Parts: sequence; C-alpha cells; structure tokens
Amino acid sequence: MIEFGCNVGITAKRVLENVPTIEKYIGIDVPSDFITTLECQLTEVPGRAGGYVADSDRFYLLTLPSARVTKGHLEPCDAIFIDGDHSYKAVMHESKMANDLVREGGIIVWHDFTNAAVEVSQALNELHASGWPIESIEGSWLAYMRK
Repeated sequence: MIEFGCNVGITAKRVLENVPTIEKYIGIDVPSDFITTLECQLTEVPGRAGGYVADSDRFYLLTLPSARVTKGHLEPCDAIFIDGDHSYKAVMHESKMANDLVREGGIIVWHDFTNAAVEVSQALNELHASGWPIESIEGSWLAYMRK
C-alpha cells in the first residue's frame, strides 16, 4: 500500500494494525519545513512524518514533496490512498501516478472529495469526465476507483 500524505502516520498505524496481510506500506509526506501550495494546508505539515508508525518493520517513509515523487521511487501495489497536497496540480500528478502503479483489481482512494476548501473535486471530476470510473462515498469526503 502507498499513502500520499501520511502526515504523522495515524492512518498507516490503523491500517497496519488491522490488515496483517499488508507486507509493505509506503508513506509519503513533505519535510517539516515545507510550505504548502494551498494556504489552508499550512497547518497540516507534520513535524515528524510517519512518527506514529516509525517502529513498524512494514512501514517505509519517503519524505519528498509530491511534485518530486516519481514512479521510480515507488513500486506496484494493491491499494493507494491519496490525502497529501490538495492542489489541483498535485492531485492530478498523484492520481496519474497511482493509476500507473496500482495493480489490476486494486483500489485508489482519495480523501477530501467535495471539500470546497481544496481542489480535489476539480481534479477528480475532470478525471471522471475523461473516463476514470471514480465513485464517491455518500456522506463522506471519500472517493474511490477500482482498477
């Protein structure tokens, strides 16, 4: 599994505690001195990315801004959770990379869909219009796509 925007690692910790079949969880987040694209995310930069799960031998941290992450940093996987930089450009970059990396039958999940404060919906609506089978989860800020 790969998580764009792992922050302090709370999601990673819960997933690893509850899904013992996950062999490797790659968390990606920015360095603690990073300045976010969207002003509303300035307070979301973690002081210690992945700190909650740093002791897990199944967790690997990649500290790098989204725009600098390439497929060469990652490997094919079965699940990707996108919850990092919520700017249109970053969501498009991470989504296209995720689509290339997730295996057939795998899933991509996005957080903050329909959150008006960020640009996730704009990017996902555009991808959906171009043929991506993205579905939203009613009553939440989550959207997903099975590959």
